[in-house]
Amino acid sequence: MPARTFDVDSFPEGRFVNAARLILGLILVAGMLVLAACGGDEEEVPTPTPVPPAPAPTHAPTPTPVPPPAQSLLPCYTDLTAAAAAKVTDRDIPEILVIEMLERPYRIVPNDIILRQGQLYQLVIRSGNEWHQFRADPLGLDITIPPEGEAIVELRPERVGVFRLKDERKVPEDYLLSTIAVIPADMAIATWHPSCSKIWVPAPVPGASLRAPIVIEGAIAPVDLGVFGGYLHATRIEARSSGQVVGTASKSEITYRGRHSDFYIPVPHLPPGDHTIVLYAYAQNGTVVATARLPVTILDDPPPENVGPALRGSIDYPAADSFLELPATIRGWAATIGGRVGTGVGVVELWDGPRESGRYLTDAVYGTYRPDVGAVLGDARYNGSGWFARLSDLPAGPLDLRLYVRDRQTGDYVVPFESEIAPSRQFIVAEGKVADAYWPVALAHAPDGRLFFAELLTGHIRIWQDGQLLPEPFATVENVSTHSESGFMGLALHPDFANQPYVYAMYVVENPENGLPLLQKIVRFRDVNGVGEDFTVVLDNLPATLGASHNGGRIAFGPDGKLYVTIGDIFVSESAQDLTSLAGSILRYNLDGSIPADNPLAGSAIYAYGLRNVFGIAFQPDTGTVFATDNGPGGFDEVNRIEAGQNYGWPVHMGIANAEGFVDPLAVFGEYRKSPTYGPTGAAFPADRPDLLLFCAYHVPGLHALQLGGPDFAEVEGQMLLSRNCILDVTMGRDGWLYYSTVDAIYRARLEDLLRLAEQAGP
Repeated sequence: MPARTFDVDSFPEGRFVNAARLILGLILVAGMLVLAACGGDEEEVPTPTPVPPAPAPTHAPTPTPVPPPAQSLLPCYTDLTAAAAAKVTDRDIPEILVIEMLERPYRIVPNDIILRQGQLYQLVIRSGNEWHQFRADPLGLDITIPPEGEAIVELRPERVGVFRLKDERKVPEDYLLSTIAVIPADMAIATWHPSCSKIWVPAPVPGASLRAPIVIEGAIAPVDLGVFGGYLHATRIEARSSGQVVGTASKSEITYRGRHSDFYIPVPHLPPGDHTIVLYAYAQNGTVVATARLPVTILDDPPPENVGPALRGSIDYPAADSFLELPATIRGWAATIGGRVGTGVGVVELWDGPRESGRYLTDAVYGTYRPDVGAVLGDARYNGSGWFARLSDLPAGPLDLRLYVRDRQTGDYVVPFESEIAPSRQFIVAEGKVADAYWPVALAHAPDGRLFFAELLTGHIRIWQDGQLLPEPFATVENVSTHSESGFMGLALHPDFANQPYVYAMYVVENPENGLPLLQKIVRFRDVNGVGEDFTVVLDNLPATLGASHNGGRIAFGPDGKLYVTIGDIFVSESAQDLTSLAGSILRYNLDGSIPADNPLAGSAIYAYGLRNVFGIAFQPDTGTVFATDNGPGGFDEVNRIEAGQNYGWPVHMGIANAEGFVDPLAVFGEYRKSPTYGPTGAAFPADRPDLLLFCAYHVPGLHALQLGGPDFAEVEGQMLLSRNCILDVTMGRDGWLYYSTVDAIYRARLEDLLRLAEQAGP
């Protein structure tokens, strides 16, 4: 999924900026990392195997760090001094660069522009049929272009650096943007130094004797490197033998782990003999950022002479009766023990239940490096008898995992798996994917089992029903501003939805003159057979900021039947203490948008104030007390127990202040500018657990749980991480399941399973 640029101290509060700073630090010491043997490549660095243009991503976005200063780039290049000193003879002759804006998906083309240091350029930007605002501050570029308009900007790059050209209004972050890279004269991207990245391979070990097919498992670090053409993330890793590609790992098979990324490369066919497999890691723009060499020997596999039991096999990882998170890695082995002449393992199939009545899951990669199996059997030839499978799209619930093996030559199922019960292993999939989704920022569960969700960037309300995502949106809100932190933020169902099927939505409205945020609006649709009709404006003219930061935008119905609305401080901190402004507050309305007579401030919609940017609101079962998550200014993220008419301190106080006239937060996460911000988002209480507040977090991704205790559950007794797949919102379904969302999918789980999974994981 495309990411978006957010202010460094707002929702998601400066996301990934801290990670970016850490990565930049890693770059400076990357040359000293001793992770594995690199270098000694084949004579020429190969061009990566062409791949078709990728569609709009459906996965979690790559973080977009702040462009680094020039000096942080220097250690990763060779001959920099000589290149920088080279003369440019045509520096006063402008070169023309043209960027055309397309309609959806609003892609800026071309993707990368290289400017020679000191060369004069004219950058021509042409818009499509809508307004566009461009920003590239280090180059002094900040312009707005009307529909079918054009802007010409003179560029005189004077220093080495990488700068991003961003359409602030429409272009999501990492997929749809251009990069302007200023480089010294006569210096090419090919001067990237391999010591800035390393590949290391733990399995197989160099010199191993294996039987094909094999699987190469390894890691690359550091992952993100500020270089020419943007931040180079390893998006493809190739394994080559004798110059030929024998296996690849694509972006979906490279898993980010913080300071490195894991990968696995299936190599299905290698002839017997000695091989030197050379690994090449490519960035998105085709630059080779790391290499490694792996010598292995592939053994011949003649038919066995003795006739005996055909196969032995088992599932040996993870442990039986364990709880799995997704994606789950399952390992096992299936080895030929004697066997019939001509037989051997060809395919290992994974099934949920017996093959006759169960569900096929996937084919495992057979032939992975398994020295443990060889040790158990006392025969080195079985070092290649393991299998490896990755499961990522399972529904939550019990899993009866079974193996079935096909003959290498005939494709037939072979004994004992055909005539006897296949080896079985019982697991619980603690959480499962409900559906792929595009920034499902707000979730709402209907009494009839349907799950409604709002898409942040498209204006769509979608429905998941009976195990599938309905192809057509329930409704689409027009003129949604997607600038910066804006978008379609709030969704709630009428508290008596079964009898009054109204769907409420909150979004930021764009200014028709320039496309920037204008105001926030709450509207209502009537559900007519799964289609939203009778569009009605409930509240208009709610505050929004031109820069689209700190708008809040969440809505929820309380047990009192009132509509609660969160408004951020609209990037004017003092407004949170101004009772004449609705900013920095939680508001309370009647269902028709009027102000309740029993609000704490007569004639005002303000229910509580002194809040910075609330993205989660939940009502405690039984007590009906309001709880809210509030985003702090880089640390000091809060969970607040909301009381009518009270002041929660922003910006006068942060965290625990014990100040008269202010209410301290129930929980605080992070120190100001000293630790990663949580970026708390959606919040919910399980229906029967007034002692357990759940909330999502953007920067410490996951479903977090606060164990509440004390009188009126006003104290925090503990905290747990229940899942890492909760970034945007969480809701308790009427069917007893928890539903929660990442930027590209919706998951669900039973609370008791998540609690057991957290206990299984330990501290």
